[in-house]
Amino acid sequence: MKVAIILNGISRKKIFFYRQILPALAEKFDVAVWETQYDTHARELAARATMDHFDFVLAAGGDGTLHHVVNGVMTCTEPTPTIGIIPLGTGNDFAKMCGITADAHTIIKLLNHNLPASTDIGKIECHNDKGERITEHFINVCSVGLGPEVVKRLQGKSRVLGPWLTYQIAVVTAFFTHRPQELSIDAHLWKWKGKARVFAIANGQSFGSSMYIAPDARPDDGIFSTFLAGNLHWLAFLKHLSRIKTKTKIQDSDISYNVCNSVSLTSAVPTWIEAEGELVGMLPAQIDLLPQRIKFLR
Repeated sequence: MKVAIILNGISRKKIFFYRQILPALAEKFDVAVWETQYDTHARELAARATMDHFDFVLAAGGDGTLHHVVNGVMTCTEPTPTIGIIPLGTGNDFAKMCGITADAHTIIKLLNHNLPASTDIGKIECHNDKGERITEHFINVCSVGLGPEVVKRLQGKSRVLGPWLTYQIAVVTAFFTHRPQELSIDAHLWKWKGKARVFAIANGQSFGSSMYIAPDARPDDGIFSTFLAGNLHWLAFLKHLSRIKTKTKIQDSDISYNVCNSVSLTSAVPTWIEAEGELVGMLPAQIDLLPQRIKFLR
């Protein structure tokens, strides 16, 4: 079996990967390792691995690396390889849901069993900051509101304090400065309009390092779970965040959970949308679920 591993080139766990994981995999499989050199390099490498007919393409990094690998595979008309992840990132939300850990035994077992699950993904159609129409895919969660604000604050930041602490500082800073934004949601079966702190469309269960905004979600059930935090006071929102970490659904008139398989988002003010910690584009946006579109190793 041919296995392509696309490794986040700036991961602080690179040495661990090369010492503890790669030697064990290389003993059993035909493995090629490609390191990313810039932000979107992973999608280019994933497209290359697809065209070269690798059986598996593993994203060795976090949710962002997985995001780019999925998008790279989706650009190809070739039969798509099975996608997997070696979780070396900060949040690793999708890997946690799938019960995948960064150890050689787990990855070898998954590859040997070779029983990938047909997995849904989301498709986002929107425009970039130049007004050009773009299409992006996501496997875990996309969001508007607080999520994109955190991502913007992380851009260009030094990671000298470490990725986890840098991320937490960005979250806290964004939390106290971000204001609810005007948002119109049309999910066909239901609609909403008002000011929102966060609106998340989830294929997985959590984002932002274990914020369980969709604890009942499954990535293969053909439906999105949604989480909406409206114009609630920041102190109430802060209290709820600690409960969200425990997979608890919040009982509050300004917080709602719902489902859909497609949704249109518009806003009267410039509004960004992010997916897996990557800025995607700006509203208006159309988000659709593509059922069982890829095979994922879990």
